[in-house]
Amino acid sequence: MSLSNHLGLWFLGAGLVLSACTSRDPNAPRQEVQSTWPNGDPKVVLGFRADTVYEELEYHETGQLKSRGQLLKGERHGVWNSFYDTGMPWSQVSYNAGLENGNYRTYHPNGEPAIEGTYLQGERSGTWRFYSLEGTLLDTKSGTNLAR
Repeated sequence: MSLSNHLGLWFLGAGLVLSACTSRDPNAPRQEVQSTWPNGDPKVVLGFRADTVYEELEYHETGQLKSRGQLLKGERHGVWNSFYDTGMPWSQVSYNAGLENGNYRTYHPNGEPAIEGTYLQGERSGTWRFYSLEGTLLDTKSGTNLAR
């Protein structure tokens, strides 16, 4: 087989791969920038499946991820993670249809836990723990005795 035939087969194969990559399933997930920082970088990005928003990503002005979580009918749902502009975790909160529900955790900038507790349908529940910057337990309180 000649070089031109080899190249022709290669281009044909590459074209098939390219057309397979560019054909879009209307139900395939896609992302849409909702707002940007003054420098043009994304600030809020929504993830879609068909016409349904299923995920929200928010970015710090530095471009570092600020928060990420799933949406259900426009409400926070499932686990939402937030981050400092350094990329270190800041919080992890569980939601059910827009209400905090489940584990709640925040972290100090050094990665040590700051607060741990539980929500039950938007109300603090059970024992909440508060930690020092070094990770030492400082205090525990009942969820019902915490000021919001």
